[in-house]
Amino acid sequence: VSLGNLQLKAAASHTTMYPGNKRKKLWREEKERLLKMTLEERRKEYLGDYVALKTIPTWMEDLKSKNESDGENTKEDVQGKKSLSEKVSLYRGDITLLEVDAIVNAGRW
Repeated sequence: VSLGNLQLKAAASHTTMYPGNKRKKLWREEKERLLKMTLEERRKEYLGDYVALKTIPTWMEDLKSKNESDGENTKEDVQGKKSLSEKVSLYRGDITLLEVDAIVNAGRW
């Protein structure tokens, strides 16, 4: 049995066990439960490792650390880009480990 078939069987049994209105109610209850939790309480429910967003440096922080290690001063170079470079980060790794509420795929159908 392939993983795809297992997922389909699980989805089918979930649909059979919980008709539309019941599923919506369960989803809303779970959403409310999660929204009331603190970050520490949520982390206790994680099944494995995670990557906190605060551990991922912004472009500005990354640039500063690279330049400090090279012994350069690039304050002038980043002044114009400051607002964007302080908001954007680049992450290389398994995005499913990121501590975020959603991952969106912008792929086309």
